[in-house]
Amino acid sequence: MAVHLTLAAVGFTVLLLINHHLGHGVRYVLYRWDSGNYLRVAERGYPGAIAYRPSGMPDYSRLAFFPLVPALIRSVHLATTLPYAYAGVLVSWCAAAVAAAGVYTLVRAVGASRGAGYACVALWSCSPYAFALWVPYSEAVFSALLVWSVVALLAGRWLTAALLCTLAGTVRPTAVVLIATVLAAAGWAVLQRRDGWRPWVALLLAPVGLAGSWLFLGSRVGRWDGWFEAERAWGQSFDFGVGTWQVLRDILAFRHLHGIDDVRHAVVLALVLLTAVGVLALALDRSVPWPLVVLVAGAWVLMVGTPGSPFSKPRFMLPFLPVLLLLVARPLARAPLVVRVCLYGGGAVVSGWYAAGLLVLFVGSP
Repeated sequence: MAVHLTLAAVGFTVLLLINHHLGHGVRYVLYRWDSGNYLRVAERGYPGAIAYRPSGMPDYSRLAFFPLVPALIRSVHLATTLPYAYAGVLVSWCAAAVAAAGVYTLVRAVGASRGAGYACVALWSCSPYAFALWVPYSEAVFSALLVWSVVALLAGRWLTAALLCTLAGTVRPTAVVLIATVLAAAGWAVLQRRDGWRPWVALLLAPVGLAGSWLFLGSRVGRWDGWFEAERAWGQSFDFGVGTWQVLRDILAFRHLHGIDDVRHAVVLALVLLTAVGVLALALDRSVPWPLVVLVAGAWVLMVGTPGSPFSKPRFMLPFLPVLLLLVARPLARAPLVVRVCLYGGGAVVSGWYAAGLLVLFVGSP
């Protein structure tokens, strides 16, 4: 936790200093993009209807945002009287610290050294899209639930894994990847007749949170498919990679590049390609349990198969990133201490600088 909190403090400070230099207050950066939607749901609740554009497409709606994070923010606000924005920051920082502890535990669970555990936490904490762990986004809460669910899964604690998976389904729809992993592992245990009735319960419990969230959000507007209708505004329907391929083709052909935000195109391209290579490397590494390979492979398929905002794809992968970082954490742990300190410290500064661009300067949701 200390490693993560130290690096997060450096990155967040850089973000706020640049934001101040640009003439914005703290509230401005904390209400940007998805943060504003989660905070407004916590403040005002969900809309009672879906608005439509003249074209017939649904307009952007807070109905697309899952309920657990706004509920946590509201609870912290009521318990502490903190403003909603600061309550949201507190939720994210606490959840990210719990997630960091889970990342360390996960690395140790696959047989890596303590140094590799610290390296994996540090690399995750200063990754380019780590800003989502500092502001009122859902990634911190989702990361904590996902990582600890996987830790429980590898240890054969089926009920704990399933309950955490259920909670993850109330945070983000990308929990479908975790659900698929839990179902695959539990199904395999059932076929092998291991652990008695517990894998059966995991099979039943794992999808409950996601299904319940869809039904709850639909009930806000009086239709069971309300979330799916609201989500159409973001273009998030699964298209088997057609939209992503078009984006990558434009990037490779240097189309639609304009000024300072060109750097995001390189990040997206690198992410898609390196994640594919990473999944293959994990699959070939016999020390990595197969559920971890399934988890990251499923995340890559969902990331590539869903068009949406291309600049959000690195943030989408943030909760799954620690598994990929296993490939570099072990060799990095053997580097001299001064090298690691410089790498992590410099990474935290760059992460905060890049966060300022993502949240304040660049056009389009990160």
